[in-house]
Amino acid sequence: MSESFLAALRVVVPMILLMTLGWYSRTSGMITRPAMKEFDKMLFKIFMPTLLFKNIYEMDFAQGFAIKEMIFAFVCLSLIFIFSIYFPRRLTKDGKKSSALGQAVVRCNYILFGVAVSEALYGEGNVGAVIMLGVLVVPAINIFSAIILEIGRSGSAKLSKLLLAVFKNPMIIGAILAFIFKFFALSIPAPVWSVVRSVANSTTTVSFVSLGVGLDMAEGISEKRLLAWGIFLRMLIVPIIFMPISILMGFRDQGLCAMMIVFASPTAVASYPMAVAMGADGQLAGQLVCITTILSVLTIFLWTMLLKTLGLM
Repeated sequence: MSESFLAALRVVVPMILLMTLGWYSRTSGMITRPAMKEFDKMLFKIFMPTLLFKNIYEMDFAQGFAIKEMIFAFVCLSLIFIFSIYFPRRLTKDGKKSSALGQAVVRCNYILFGVAVSEALYGEGNVGAVIMLGVLVVPAINIFSAIILEIGRSGSAKLSKLLLAVFKNPMIIGAILAFIFKFFALSIPAPVWSVVRSVANSTTTVSFVSLGVGLDMAEGISEKRLLAWGIFLRMLIVPIIFMPISILMGFRDQGLCAMMIVFASPTAVASYPMAVAMGADGQLAGQLVCITTILSVLTIFLWTMLLKTLGLM
């Protein structure tokens, strides 16, 4: 258990330190939020899609697909997605705020937490089930997020408009290109791949520094109700509902670990630049990422301890 806790700590502490660095950079006058907001556009259109492309391109599809896990995860994420469209709009009529809240509920930090937690539990290289489920989960949550944010921005649920917004989304474009390259076994020249890796590997660092620059908890006091709802839904309600169902479905070991990441991990850092780029409430989105990430140190530990104690994982 101590190893699992320390593994989660090793994932989360750097995030907190990077956000602190961003916050210090702004408060000390080294950078302003308007300047960082301009950079967030490049983060959303270049850095994030490159990271997604790299992760999919490097996946070993020869390991096979866990069809049962994929179907179950997709059905559950679809239910969360539908809930995330309608429930936040009952809490606020402001589309920018409701879409930021909805995205935070459906968008788990699968890429960052998946491999780190599973390797801590099963050893380096023994993460096949988590990686394979990511082939479905990562594109799905990006599509769901794009739809939620587009509805919040335009107030329209017209299918043609939503599809256009989805396929114009840089994250979706990155995922589609990665699948094309994998399917046709297209090779990438070494100099180009070196740049892709460099950009992808710096994405998380730049994202959390940007988040820290834009973070001002004092501004969130007026939205503490929405903030509380987002934290409550993402970190408590979603895992409490779907983790027991995952157990009843018979998932164990790595399969159950993958489900834990889908349902119990914090809101993905990518939700912040994506919210800013698509006109949602970036301040609320950033605070949800920050607080759920900090809380995840405790929640991931508790879920791991419970499942290990029950002999399920």
